[in-house]
Amino acid sequence: MTRLRTGVIGCGAIAQMMHLPYLRELADRYQICALCDRDPTTLAEVGRQYSVDRLFSASDELLNEPLDAVLILSSGDHAPDTLAAIERGLHVLVEKPLSYTLRETDAVIAAQRPDRTLMVGMMKQYDPGYQRGAALVREMRDLRYVNATTLEAGGAVYQAHHAIVRGQANRQPAGKTFGAEMFHTAQQGILASQPIDLLKEATGSDDPTVLVAYFLLIVSSIHDINALRGALGQPEGVLTASAWAGGSSFTATLAYPGDVRANYTWTLLPHIRSYSQNFHFYGSDEYVKITFPSPYLKNTPTLVDVSRMAGDELEETRITVSYEEAFRRELIEFAECVETGRKPRTTAEGFRQDLEILTAIARTLAKTAS
Repeated sequence: MTRLRTGVIGCGAIAQMMHLPYLRELADRYQICALCDRDPTTLAEVGRQYSVDRLFSASDELLNEPLDAVLILSSGDHAPDTLAAIERGLHVLVEKPLSYTLRETDAVIAAQRPDRTLMVGMMKQYDPGYQRGAALVREMRDLRYVNATTLEAGGAVYQAHHAIVRGQANRQPAGKTFGAEMFHTAQQGILASQPIDLLKEATGSDDPTVLVAYFLLIVSSIHDINALRGALGQPEGVLTASAWAGGSSFTATLAYPGDVRANYTWTLLPHIRSYSQNFHFYGSDEYVKITFPSPYLKNTPTLVDVSRMAGDELEETRITVSYEEAFRRELIEFAECVETGRKPRTTAEGFRQDLEILTAIARTLAKTAS
């Protein structure tokens, strides 16, 4: 397999925890040739750690390097860098969100080249535990109801055991806030740092709670909606939605094919090291439960529990499929798609399907708020 001359845009926490170490581990497939980050402290130190001397503060400078592929791992809207990388003829692995709006997504889809790989970083799809659980759900003969809940612990409490280089702009604020003060602080921080015009375009609203909820939907909940789609297919619509706590918590009821209903809830609990993400799939004669670990805990397995009747007895089985890391498997998939020319599991078209649902949830929230 040819080693891909690879550039990395964005050297923040997730890049340092997952992508960069696995790129180095997969040295038979990847050569890290150039790095880009807006923070000079982060850029210099990560460059030193990985012995990379082609360091850039602007993504367009990195994209002019002699590269085969680029990983776009920066925060914010990835559509501009993705379009620029496609124009330069590079293979692209872009972390979610690919874009903030359907309009931008359509522009990226239209710009794709058939001889280049464009893959969206939805790592749950490469998780062997999730893959087994989703397959079992698809085999259920009488699925009735789904309850999917994510209690999102703050990133800082799960990142403390990683040696992460943080520039001044990315350091965690000292002290803790609670209740209304916490929600207000979080809301103001998000609104001050994000492209409000794109959030308004997507939601059709200028309500701060709706805008914050949509931002959290596209940067975090998209993993969950994508995982549900992998197990259940594309939802038929959003029946209800509500948000509270300044947009840092929300819930929605989704309709799926086969007269199935799913309740989905996401809430931010930033001060406790107790991440919880459980997807329950209930059938008339069997249950399947998928329990995801925090994405910041390497090699922690996603657990699958199955409950079925065996005669007059309830039989419960726990399946631990593998300790393989989804982020590593994702990078292997990308390299193999580049090598063989096959389509990746996670495409721009698939991202659009997920964004359609997130947009519908946000617009339902906007109607509720008005």
